[in-house]
Amino acid sequence: MAPFIAFLLSIAFNACQKDDTLPIDSYAYYPLELGQYQVYQVAETTYSAGQTAPVVKTWQEKDEVSRIAEQSEFSTTYIVARYTRNSEADYWQKTKEYAITKSPDKILTNLDNQTTFSLVFPVGSGLEWNGNLYNSQDPRKYHYEDIDQPLAIGDLSFDRSLTVVERRDSSLINKYIGIKQYGLGAGLVSDQQINYEYCQDEACIGNYIIESGTHKTRTILSYGNNL
Repeated sequence: MAPFIAFLLSIAFNACQKDDTLPIDSYAYYPLELGQYQVYQVAETTYSAGQTAPVVKTWQEKDEVSRIAEQSEFSTTYIVARYTRNSEADYWQKTKEYAITKSPDKILTNLDNQTTFSLVFPVGSGLEWNGNLYNSQDPRKYHYEDIDQPLAIGDLSFDRSLTVVERRDSSLINKYIGIKQYGLGAGLVSDQQINYEYCQDEACIGNYIIESGTHKTRTILSYGNNL
């Protein structure tokens, strides 16, 4: 009996090991199904020259996959409806639609008539790509960091996440940051965009005093599927 029990334990142990090493479906970092939605808390701080204090605005946004616009053998284009409200007590108001195209090797996001090369597949450490490849702006090198790492945001936790660094430039006269985080099965969970111009007068240059610019964050509150 003892050898038989040992045999069963060995099978169970090997099965657990196999589960731990199952490959990750990288496409699940950007789930695209009809009815799929994410709700975000948004905060934007705007600095203006001559203003003693920045202007801070907060609101909520909901992105929901509403329909399929185009489908071929190699790609599918989804239409996402964006809704906004000032707070949880208010009704959602639809403000815009944008398109997301999913292909075997990439995700393209067309928002406000500008296409961004959001993700590239397969996901890999050290992988770099031009996020502006499909628009007329200057090339911008994107890369992955912290792939398949656990992440906690507010009351939500994700067993696996990845980070896309879209921009990380800093100098004595400006600061530009663009960082997005994606949760497996949830999609975009965090987005931070910083565009600062620092004071360049002789008396203040090098002190990183913000003269103008914005700091905008989108942080996920909930996600799921309405269908």
